[in-house]
Amino acid sequence: MKSAILFLILPVFISVSPAQAQKSANKPDKKYLLKGIVTDINSVPVAGAFIFTDSTLTKVTTDGTGAFRIRLNSLVKMLYIGSPGAGYAQVDPRGQAFVNIVLNNDNDVPAFVKSPKLTAVKQHRENRVNTYNDIFQMIRQEVPGVLVSGKNIVVQGPNSFLGSTTPLFLVNGVRVPSIDDINPVEVKSIKLLKGSNANIYGVEGANGVISITLKTGADR
Repeated sequence: MKSAILFLILPVFISVSPAQAQKSANKPDKKYLLKGIVTDINSVPVAGAFIFTDSTLTKVTTDGTGAFRIRLNSLVKMLYIGSPGAGYAQVDPRGQAFVNIVLNNDNDVPAFVKSPKLTAVKQHRENRVNTYNDIFQMIRQEVPGVLVSGKNIVVQGPNSFLGSTTPLFLVNGVRVPSIDDINPVEVKSIKLLKGSNANIYGVEGANGVISITLKTGADR
């Protein structure tokens, strides 16, 4: 008669130190890439818009076409996007790879958007602007998608209109023949429009549109 063998299985306890538990709890989730386009209520791209993840100001701003790219932690629940000239908006980025954002001055502005940190970032930009010798140097440095040589500006992409490559210049929404006399310190924003975004200006916008908004008394 075979002897019966009894196996006694005892529970095994794994000890986890408090430090290990805290490290595991604080481990960040995976990051993902979010792309977007920011426009104002008139569908004009907004350059230089600030982006907050939840209530934290990031180093990311929109480029001259209103586009941005940002790597987000999946724990981020809300993006806040703001521009003093165009307004503010918010969007839930979770589960999205691309977002279209429309800024509106009628939207409520979160308190943290007016934080001292944001003021410091704006001051840094003002200090940078003061280093430009003229408006053409400012456009070359601040507006992607253009080629600037001296006072000659060519927008990359559009075909020339009637043999000319000069874009249409708008200052505070008004067509102007020249921007030579504009002082960079007086500029609030510069927007580049081309392709379908410039169609509203007809054949004059065929070579692209450089739209410059000057500061008012409230902006100084």
